[in-house]
Amino acid sequence: MPTKIGSIEYLSTAEAAERLGVTASTLRTHRSDGTKNRLETLKLGNVVLYTAASVEAEADRRGAGQ
Repeated sequence: MPTKIGSIEYLSTAEAAERLGVTASTLRTHRSDGTKNRLETLKLGNVVLYTAASVEAEADRRGAGQ
């Protein structure tokens, strides 16, 4: 379930990874294809949230979750 802060919806690492069809560990560490650079994040302490819009755009780019 997305978390809404202001007008922006955020996904947890686990939710974003599920939508992208990868493991949370892969999402946290994967850099080779530039995925982390395309995802917009918000870091709160040691928690990283991903904007739902950037995750959806990346999922569409990959064709994941269909």
